[in-house]
Amino acid sequence: MIKMDDPVKIAKMDSENRKKAMQEVFNEMFKRSDEEKVDLIKNFITGIRAVDDSAYIGLCTTNLDLAAGMGENELKAFVGIRMKANSELPPDLKARDMKMLQAAMGKVPASVSGKISKFMQQ
Repeated sequence: MIKMDDPVKIAKMDSENRKKAMQEVFNEMFKRSDEEKVDLIKNFITGIRAVDDSAYIGLCTTNLDLAAGMGENELKAFVGIRMKANSELPPDLKARDMKMLQAAMGKVPASVSGKISKFMQQ
């Protein structure tokens, strides 16, 4: 299970360790109900509010790369849950999260951003 200090630690890791840590987070998250997934993502986003934009964007690019490796149905469900979590955040966190996510979408390969953005439109 994720401890509250883990999101910041994960965001500040080098890319290889961050990817391993986030894969563990994803594996744990997918064992849970949709409601628990939304809460987990909201808590994670709230937990990283103190990191700088560079670390936040780095975490988002890692997560986008991991998400792009999912099957289509799993990715569609994940993006829906991720967007629901964002919609339930306080306005300041919601705005920053979307800004950082959009910045990260511009940093990943077009194949990754294209695969994910098609589900963000739904």
